[in-house]
Amino acid sequence: MSFIINMIFGAIIGIANIIPGVSGGTMAVMLNIYDKLISSVTELRKNFKKSVLFLLPVVVGAGIGIVAFSKLLEYLRVSHPMPTFFFFIGLIAGSLPLVFRKASETKFRPVSIIPFVIFFIIMVILAFVNADEAGNTMLEMNVFNWFYLFFGSILASMCMIIPGVSGSMILMMIGLYPTVLSSISHLTESPMNSIVTLIPVGLGVIVGILGGAKLIDICIKKFPQLTFYGIMGLMVGSLISLYRSSGFEFNIEGYISIAVLLAGFGISILFGSKKLADFIESKKTVKSRNKKN
Repeated sequence: MSFIINMIFGAIIGIANIIPGVSGGTMAVMLNIYDKLISSVTELRKNFKKSVLFLLPVVVGAGIGIVAFSKLLEYLRVSHPMPTFFFFIGLIAGSLPLVFRKASETKFRPVSIIPFVIFFIIMVILAFVNADEAGNTMLEMNVFNWFYLFFGSILASMCMIIPGVSGSMILMMIGLYPTVLSSISHLTESPMNSIVTLIPVGLGVIVGILGGAKLIDICIKKFPQLTFYGIMGLMVGSLISLYRSSGFEFNIEGYISIAVLLAGFGISILFGSKKLADFIESKKTVKSRNKKN
């Protein structure tokens, strides 16, 4: 029974992970499996059997959720790009208060503005340099694109470990989201093309989760304000990139876009509420007490 339950939890987390602005880490917290998920990853070598027995159904469920939901997202992105991108904009904008709250837990230091400005500038440059490519998929798989997918997936999987930060949002920021989503949604129709694209993605996710869990943990514990201000720089800069990908027109679809933007903003605010933030903190406190005992 626990296998089935964990597989269902994995499917929920998987669906959350492919929606830019919705955090799979936050969903894991809400499902009360975040601590166990992180410990299973970080202690994979130490407690291999126990970790695998927990991770296997979660990973299988996440895979099912991602594949099943990707077709709908791909259809919306291609057929109704403006409302779809505006929904993503709302989700990301609504996630900012939670990240800012996490960054403000310690006394503000002016040096924290530096990572914010650096990552914001990077995102703005990417928004204008890749203005025509941001909403499109890669047309060919060359060496550069292979490594771009690999390292981009490492970054996204590392970030999705953090509650409140979306891995798909990171992929969207760096222009890889359409390619990854399209490859997953066409897996049954064009298996060879999809697999060729998804191999570097899968390898990047494995490296990012296994190696990134500890790195992210170190960054959050030792440099929390710098880390979260850097994430906010990425998020704010990505709003410009997303808007340039969608554009806006004053028509029926435009009004729908405004409505779904507000809906996405509200959903993120709900998920990033103070109550959820307090819950995350309570989990950390319990964990630290358990370690001391």
